[in-house]
Amino acid sequence: MGWYRYIPNSDAFDSVQLALDDDEPVVGLHYEHRSVAETWKPITVKGLDANPGLEGDFPTLNNYSKIPIFSERAWDILAPLISYCSEALRISHPSGKLFYLINVLEIIDCLDEERSDLSRNPTTGRVSRVSKYCFRTSLLQGKHVFKTPLKSGAELFVGESFREVVEENGLKGLIFEKISTQK
Repeated sequence: MGWYRYIPNSDAFDSVQLALDDDEPVVGLHYEHRSVAETWKPITVKGLDANPGLEGDFPTLNNYSKIPIFSERAWDILAPLISYCSEALRISHPSGKLFYLINVLEIIDCLDEERSDLSRNPTTGRVSRVSKYCFRTSLLQGKHVFKTPLKSGAELFVGESFREVVEENGLKGLIFEKISTQK
């Protein structure tokens, strides 16, 4: 199975940014794996002045691009594939259309750091960049979206099935860059 880093296309499609002074309720979602649906209050996002003027299904959350945002259509199409490990949290989008911040609840410590080509932050010791991934694939059976833990780079990945569903349904706004893997 192929894996792809989650990369919204902010060059071709509009991005949004938080309209909050306190971004902690959103930023923390990427590093945790707890449900917040019952206590979630929709947050407001605003467009960027430099937006290209084309609305996609996966707008970039400026400065927090690893936290996915889906259009209503994207969530409706992808929910059967990923709702087992994610929740859609409503946001107030500048278009007035329904968009969701997606809280991916699955963090999988699958990066084989010994066999991957990576660099570390000298201060924290955490993985800061991976140029060649080696996953413990036994941990990824049946997975379609997951995050790696902070110590391993805190990346968001989607699988081949996710990519296929996006492309088959004409959803727009993601770049599918297949990650380089080792055996």
